[in-house]
Amino acid sequence: MYRKQIEDYNLYLEQRVREQVQEISAAQLATNLALAKLAESRDHETGMHLERVREYTRVLLQQLRQRPAYAKAIDDQFIESVYAASVLHDIGKVGIPDSILLKPSALSVDEFELMKKHTIIGAETLRTVDRLYPRNRFIIIGIQIAESHHEHWNGQGYPFGLSKTAIPLAGRVMALADVYDALISKRVYKVPWSHQASARHILEQRGIHFDPDVVDCFIELEQVFVDIATRFKD
Repeated sequence: MYRKQIEDYNLYLEQRVREQVQEISAAQLATNLALAKLAESRDHETGMHLERVREYTRVLLQQLRQRPAYAKAIDDQFIESVYAASVLHDIGKVGIPDSILLKPSALSVDEFELMKKHTIIGAETLRTVDRLYPRNRFIIIGIQIAESHHEHWNGQGYPFGLSKTAIPLAGRVMALADVYDALISKRVYKVPWSHQASARHILEQRGIHFDPDVVDCFIELEQVFVDIATRFKD
């Protein structure tokens, strides 16, 4: 009877720990989204962009995980870390002047060079956190996403011109999610594209801008993307 009481009490403690971890995780996720929303508040057109891209990244990784080549690289923790960190991809834009960030027409060459720096600003901001709280997987993935989501599979992206698998997996997935959402969204300088036109563009950029495997997963998930875009419509 005494042993049974000890076992029951241990089970109770385990359940309480799980509940506390879930509460902390939910609070961290909410805080991350709030900070990212604050960074994006300067641009009134972004709407539900953050909510959509994190859902896109999650379903892409879940689909990619089913491929044998990614089974070991992608686990539940990686998917949830990317889901949480994806909202920080453009946090470096807080360091970009309004005259560039909110410009309603095409950027000049010099202005675009300044805009590119948001990747470095965001990554360095998160590296400051990493130095204070090292080896946090969420922060590490956040750095990768902020720094590499504008790299291209063919090496023609920025800020470092990385190519193929030298680009972190989280960044390769984020690249497609971010571009897709930008294409289907209205901006002062463009009308929203249809899903069909956006999907066609992404397929055309397979092996150029985007990781071919990530594009293939996107094609398999087209209706899921449409459903997410509809559910989190601006």
